[in-house]
Amino acid sequence: VVTSFFFAVYLSLYRIYVHTKKRNIMRVTNRNASTSNAPVCIRSRSLISACFTPCIDFDITPEMEEENVVKFKEVHDDPADENEVVLVGEERHFDEAIEVEGCKQILAALTEEEKGHLSDAHMTLRYFRAEKGNVPHAISKIKASLAWRRDFEVEKIKNCFTPTGDITMRKIIAQENETGKIYARGYDKDGRAILYLHPGLENSNNEMNNMRHLVYSLERAIAATAKKSGREKFNIVISYKGFKLKNAPAISVVRHTVDILQNHYPERMYRAYVCDPPLVFRTFWSIVKPFIDPVTRDKLQFCHGKAGRHVLMDRFDLETTERCACGTRELRAFNSTEYLNAPLWKTFDE
Repeated sequence: VVTSFFFAVYLSLYRIYVHTKKRNIMRVTNRNASTSNAPVCIRSRSLISACFTPCIDFDITPEMEEENVVKFKEVHDDPADENEVVLVGEERHFDEAIEVEGCKQILAALTEEEKGHLSDAHMTLRYFRAEKGNVPHAISKIKASLAWRRDFEVEKIKNCFTPTGDITMRKIIAQENETGKIYARGYDKDGRAILYLHPGLENSNNEMNNMRHLVYSLERAIAATAKKSGREKFNIVISYKGFKLKNAPAISVVRHTVDILQNHYPERMYRAYVCDPPLVFRTFWSIVKPFIDPVTRDKLQFCHGKAGRHVLMDRFDLETTERCACGTRELRAFNSTEYLNAPLWKTFDE
């Protein structure tokens, strides 16, 4: 599943590029250069509160009133302050008024039951952005994702290590995770979690359990990022140390991975760093790279040699990253039991 994750990332980025070229609609440039890159959130508190009251309690934090940041607390969490998350979001794609209106239309198309299953306050915004402002497409995609989250039992997966978590699911995730093939550890300089993938440590050929573990890992990186910085995207570091062709996934696993990443976790990946990839990957990338949009191309970084080190140094504190990502310190070995039994919003060794 780790190798298929890499192919899925590439395919997803390429499809986004093609999609953008074909449908470059509603592209809006911020007129105010000083705020064009500022993290934003939907500012209509009444709109958000009305839709999320069944599952989330919203309030504006007094100390951040100027930025009008939405503060939310999931009701199943411990009411202690450490479980309160301030969601500040990511860089806007459109003018704020357009994004608010688009989200309002998407929310209006959802049933009360569907609204109650939205993962967070910005889920509609991510789908609006992923579909380049096409509201009908965003509505169709988010409805499909909400149904998928229910059928795939995402909540059961992400909460399986809580005291009341599902025991069967806990055993599945524990078995898939025991070699440390995927886990979150540390953050980039902006507080986005780093999800490490080690294809050489693949230990399972059960497709469904692989996908469950993938979803658990994505949810964990998302939760850690939200808790740390209020952002919504995470980084991926793929280390090909010890990788062999026998670790290559079946085509069905690749397709399943692509489907999950592209259709159910849009606007979640910030950057993917492929560290010391096999020559065949680097060759393939060098061929297709000139034909890919620069914004899309920047999301996938092949890191090897001195140039790769500089790329990683720009985004990460190398004293806290692993050796495979040019880390300068020998970090503690991964411990699956410790990792899985920590709160979902903590990365390993945090």
